[in-house]
Amino acid sequence: MTEISLKQAHILIVDDEVGNTCLMTNVLNRLGFTNVKSLTDPTLVFRSIESFQPDLLLLDLNMPRINGFQVMEQLRKQIPAEDAFPILVLSGDATMINKRKALASGATDILSKPFDPSEIMVRIRNLLSARFLHIEIQEQNQMLEQRVAERTVALEEALADLKSAQRQMLQQERLHAFAQMAGGVVHDFSNALMSVIGYSDILIQNPAMLDDKETVTEFLRTMNTAGRDASQVISRLRDFYRPRDEGDLFEPTDLNEIVEQVIPLTQPRWKDLALEQGRTIELAIDLKKVPPINGNPAEMREVLTNLILNSVDAMPNGGKITLRTQRRARHIVIEVADTGCGMSAEVRARCLDPFFSTKGDKGTGLGLSMVHGIVKRHDGTLEIDTQPGHGTTFRMIFPSLVPTIEVEANRHVKCDRALRVLVVDNEEVSRNVLAKYLTAVGHEVALAESGEQALEILQTHEFDLLVTDQGMPGMSGVQLAEHVHEKLPDQPVILVSGFTNPDVVTSAKLAGVDCLLNKPLGASELLRAIATVMKQPLAV
Repeated sequence: MTEISLKQAHILIVDDEVGNTCLMTNVLNRLGFTNVKSLTDPTLVFRSIESFQPDLLLLDLNMPRINGFQVMEQLRKQIPAEDAFPILVLSGDATMINKRKALASGATDILSKPFDPSEIMVRIRNLLSARFLHIEIQEQNQMLEQRVAERTVALEEALADLKSAQRQMLQQERLHAFAQMAGGVVHDFSNALMSVIGYSDILIQNPAMLDDKETVTEFLRTMNTAGRDASQVISRLRDFYRPRDEGDLFEPTDLNEIVEQVIPLTQPRWKDLALEQGRTIELAIDLKKVPPINGNPAEMREVLTNLILNSVDAMPNGGKITLRTQRRARHIVIEVADTGCGMSAEVRARCLDPFFSTKGDKGTGLGLSMVHGIVKRHDGTLEIDTQPGHGTTFRMIFPSLVPTIEVEANRHVKCDRALRVLVVDNEEVSRNVLAKYLTAVGHEVALAESGEQALEILQTHEFDLLVTDQGMPGMSGVQLAEHVHEKLPDQPVILVSGFTNPDVVTSAKLAGVDCLLNKPLGASELLRAIATVMKQPLAV
């Protein structure tokens, strides 16, 4: 604070004696203060403070109409304490009682009349210096708060951009793995279609063969097996790529089954593509009988897929990948071991860091980071054994669950009574197949090709069960269930869907759907679902 700044301060003098105000004004002018205003009417002080905006108030105590104590008490109500507005009391009756009362009323300092000009100069300088320093601190605090606010907004925007970039990178990582597995799906699906198309063509071109029941039965059995195999391929691919739902609940998960599902999905990389590149990769499995873990099957497939693809990349000259499961006390251990190039100590220390990659443009650096995150979400631990030139073993250890006993899936199931069932599907083939499943075991079936037609039928007929497809034009299966339950809240409903994403699952639950089944659907799956929904005892 410079001397010039101090002399530019606004000073307000309030004293009912004109002689006192003139004397004080002259003293201040001689000291260099030019912005000085004086009042002899203390009732005008509040208006003057608003218009003059003084930096310092020189106030007498004993004044008519309103004294200095009342002025200070009123100012204390009007001026916030954080403004630190200084008041220097000038009093000819500066007794100890008055001093205490003045300080309690809001005075900053007290000076007794008559006063020494040098003393008042020192007091005024001190009060103004403190005042201007306080204002400067306030301004710097406001500036700092503004900068903090701006920085906070910038950081929040940067964080949002980072999260968006991470989501995009994770999506790219999944799409990358998805694309690599698509070749295996096409291969398996083409084989399945070859059987279906080939045997059906033979029967169509040779009608006389239809009289040979044994041959026809063999052809049909082969075609049925091929169709179910194709269904499993699509199911594995759908489960792998289904969007992640944060509200997903874990379920008993068989790691051996996960291994068997992932092997054909990753085959294009470790077998087909490797052979095209002139290298041979052997994949071996060593699966012990183990109880399930509490897990998310889709995430566990993602873990094994990433580790297998990582091992393939680590063996440019070919080698061997081994998948093992074993039980260790109350834990289940699953290993992915390769005979590849291994990792140095430096790479090993950073391999789980997001965006760290040794593959250059060929990798995102998110695969192992995703693996580590999924393992932690499953209350598991990840161990890595590796040496340069001697391969790498990823070992995941999860707490086990007590295995549950379930009804065998391949048992033929039926209800103990015939049911009236309304089947709704816009696809004629699917509609007729479902009807054949039901009539073959004695159920009575009515058909509808749309949700609107189903509602018309339900107005005049009663049914024990409604089986509806989800993907229909005009009205979806979920919408049909909602309309039905408005009038028939107890009507059992089974929903059949070709692609079940989390939104469909949530909507189906809200609509009161009793069971959700995936297409393609076999007779045994449908009949088991009916027995469960209708709360019928299972019968072989």
